[in-house]
Amino acid sequence: MSSSRVDFIASSSGFVEKAPLPSTNLQGDDDEIQPLSGCPFYHVILSKSHLNPRYQMALSNTLPLPAAELPAILNYGSKSWHMRYCGLGKSSNRFFNNKGWKKFAVENGLKDGDACVFELKENSEEKLVFQVQILRGDIPEALLGRKEKEQKKTMAKVAEKPGGKSAENNQTGESAEMAILID
Repeated sequence: MSSSRVDFIASSSGFVEKAPLPSTNLQGDDDEIQPLSGCPFYHVILSKSHLNPRYQMALSNTLPLPAAELPAILNYGSKSWHMRYCGLGKSSNRFFNNKGWKKFAVENGLKDGDACVFELKENSEEKLVFQVQILRGDIPEALLGRKEKEQKKTMAKVAEKPGGKSAENNQTGESAEMAILID
């Protein structure tokens, strides 16, 4: 039995039309999500401290990383970013240097709410190599559950400037998008 995908737009007027589903997660063929290989990994949902203006990326103390400073390579898609890994004594003081992490974050357009999975591919005395996967946080609201929608509204209210209008508070009855798999 095969599955076919049907995409719909449901509007406030009650009409349902076939429409393309927006792309969320992938930026191109090179950025396809791959299964993990079984190597140790760490995942993080990015927040303001990981991005502008600080660009700080601490690494989990669950990863078997050395207490040393050495080169690190982040591989994503077909590109590589070289930076320094700093493991300063305590396992809670493990991070990528700000300059290298900033270059990776900016060049990949990382935003608050995106997630990164760091899979440790090589751990030697000479260098660390991570395969990175980026999961974009811009999921269409129609695909979110009630709890996630409430969290998104709360975040929008916090980010809303006085006199501004949040997209989440739009009461114009604009269409919502959803995908349905039919067997």
